[in-house]
Amino acid sequence: MGLLHLIFVLWNFRTLRRLYGRVNDASPGVMDQLWQQQSFTRRIDVALGPAVFTKLAMLMNLAVVNPDRLPVHLLGDEQIAKLVRALNDRGSASVYRVFCKSTGYN
Repeated sequence: MGLLHLIFVLWNFRTLRRLYGRVNDASPGVMDQLWQQQSFTRRIDVALGPAVFTKLAMLMNLAVVNPDRLPVHLLGDEQIAKLVRALNDRGSASVYRVFCKSTGYN
């Protein structure tokens, strides 16, 4: 699954970087907390695969497959909500969801 994370992160790199930056500006330290909340196997799957951008891959998964796991106060920020919607409106989001569900990474 690590290679798939890399492909989808690269496909959505600009939006993910903007989302990552906005989350860090709005709530410093939240990305580290979200990373720590991931199960050990999820972190290993992302970190040991060829996904260079581990936190962006985690953010892609949270924003597209598991938006209910994002802290509510983040989604209250208009810019963050707009970027999450932009990720979900792309055609790659539905393909990413299918890959995550078929590999059990949901």
